[in-house]
Amino acid sequence: MSSAPPQTQPEDGHTFARVIQFMINKAASGSIKELDGLCNIAQHWKPEQLLILLPVFYHHLDPARIPDVVTSRDVRSVMLARYSLKGVLVTLNRVNHPRELTQSVQAIADNLISNWNRCHLWVNFFYRHFFASSNPARLPGLLITRSEALKLVVNMLMRMSLIGDSQTPQSLINTPSLHPIISQLWCMAVTSKDNDFLTEADKVMGSKEQGAFQEHMSYVVQACLDVDRPAFASTLIHVAGGIRAMASITSKYLRNIRCLYRKKVVAGQSIDDTTSCDSVFGVPRWQIMLINCFGNCANLLFVTSQQNCALREAYIDRNLVAIVIYTLRDLCQLSKTLKHDDFAKHVKKAFEDALGYIALLMGGPVDDLVAVICQALRARFLPTVLQAHTCISGADTAECLNALLITALRSYLTFDKVLRIAGSELEADEKSLDAIAQRDTDLLQAWNLFKKDVRRFLDLRSQIPAASIFFDRQCAAVHNSDEWHPQWDLFQCARCTVARYCSRQCQNIDWDQGHRMACKYLKAAIGASSYVISRVLHTETFTGPNTSRYIRRSLFLLAKIEDAEIQSHREFISQLSVTAQAEYPEFQDRLVLEIDPVAEAPTDKFKFKPVSNYLHIFPEASERPWQVASKWRQSTGLHSLSLPPVIRIHEGYEITNRPNLLFSPSTALRMAFKEHGLDAIVNDNASSVYYTGSSQ
Repeated sequence: MSSAPPQTQPEDGHTFARVIQFMINKAASGSIKELDGLCNIAQHWKPEQLLILLPVFYHHLDPARIPDVVTSRDVRSVMLARYSLKGVLVTLNRVNHPRELTQSVQAIADNLISNWNRCHLWVNFFYRHFFASSNPARLPGLLITRSEALKLVVNMLMRMSLIGDSQTPQSLINTPSLHPIISQLWCMAVTSKDNDFLTEADKVMGSKEQGAFQEHMSYVVQACLDVDRPAFASTLIHVAGGIRAMASITSKYLRNIRCLYRKKVVAGQSIDDTTSCDSVFGVPRWQIMLINCFGNCANLLFVTSQQNCALREAYIDRNLVAIVIYTLRDLCQLSKTLKHDDFAKHVKKAFEDALGYIALLMGGPVDDLVAVICQALRARFLPTVLQAHTCISGADTAECLNALLITALRSYLTFDKVLRIAGSELEADEKSLDAIAQRDTDLLQAWNLFKKDVRRFLDLRSQIPAASIFFDRQCAAVHNSDEWHPQWDLFQCARCTVARYCSRQCQNIDWDQGHRMACKYLKAAIGASSYVISRVLHTETFTGPNTSRYIRRSLFLLAKIEDAEIQSHREFISQLSVTAQAEYPEFQDRLVLEIDPVAEAPTDKFKFKPVSNYLHIFPEASERPWQVASKWRQSTGLHSLSLPPVIRIHEGYEITNRPNLLFSPSTALRMAFKEHGLDAIVNDNASSVYYTGSSQ
């Protein structure tokens, strides 16, 4: 009887069964030829038939047979393990994208999970001895090339990433011995400049498309990521070469995706065309690969940014926020290929991961939040986030996330720099953006509120004289206020960091003429005092140094908003004051008005609370600064409120948990600058300053 494996079942079923049983017995006893034959014939079998072969394949993966150094005595064990892994992969092909998770398919997956402790040790062995080794064993009968070792290792990792998860004891994330291997292969797939190696690696992955190796490893890395388990991320950073190197590799990862997309488009390959390498979705393979790689990269950014603060800041320094938005905008063009529900799920997941990363940053856990917002806006964040909504049909979560991002952006419009960039974007594309936003009710509501606030704040800013807007380019001393200076020629007051002077003499003059009293109020108006207090008391930071810097540059805008809000809601504030006095009878004349500039309803915009709630705004944490400011307001004719108000500045869409409370910017600026310009009605060409971006 010949041992050659038949490719099709003969007419005599009993004869076929006897042949197969003979091959199984010979393979179980250690016949390499019969084991290879079973691997070949198994490709044509149904899942329920494959179950009889699994015990044979896993039998030869005994960890006790793994040698430390490969010698001629180990050739047989190594070759049996090689074909056993090949047979396991043949059976696992049925678990890749099953239409229905039948009992047989589930049994195949369960077999891998239960035997993973056998498999992963051999995977580690083949990687170390035949791929990573600079001097692999060359012995008679040891027919394992570097490409074959790579194929075995990557495909086994890929299949396990599709089956196991963090809740499964036998999974990639729970196999720390493989983490360095996974990290090395991922870094190699992204950064390697050896085109011959990458081409060969793509081929052994079973794809003719460039980037298949990178796609496989991106799946494997994603399977190892868990927000609550940072061990793999630490290994990945270590293998990459540190925080900066990791950020650089991730940046290159995103750039590779953009380059591949542009290469396909520039080459004239329509995103609607299908090719010979189509997937079962009826979509060109390269499109699926781009979507998957982008989604996996966005998930990598999202998870590692939460696990490592230094890496999160390194991502921002590498301009990854803008690159994510640019890539998302490019891939929105693939929405035309949504011909299958399964592919739509891939697109939905990828876009949600990307928007989730941006939402994470806009929630506030970064050092220079305003700079991140400006980076996003300059990368055309507004049209991209609106267009991304249209690419995800029926994705309720994504639709809600898009609206949340627009709402989060609204909360930053009180920063002058953000307002100018947003105004410029709105002026350029308002009609086209309106057309996109109208396709969803929630998104349209958030978009209309955003536009309303942009126009309202721009109108208020246009009423401030340019000399007041650019006060940081003038000497604060009254006698020298008309002379303009380059910013680098002026030095600032070390206490408040707001007033600037051209000389020590001017500073002494201004100190005697009123800055002595105004200094602490200017400091409280930019939130710097709250920052100091929170650091001393080891409590949550209300306003960091970078935020204070942007508030300082937005001080006149905030003052104008404060005055406008009080003026336009004077009657409501008066009624609210009466109600608050009845609620807090012991604080009749010691109630502070808290103003939320971006709230829509007056009941949410204004609140009266006892002054004791705001003592932390000043370093001495007492009522005395409030009483002094109140007397000064009365002496200058500002009788609308008994105590100066406070302005609430938000950071992101989680606005209820991270408020920045600023002392009245209007009061502080009126104290510090006699020629403050807050009561002016017409600005001298300030409206053009918004859109030219000349102010920084």
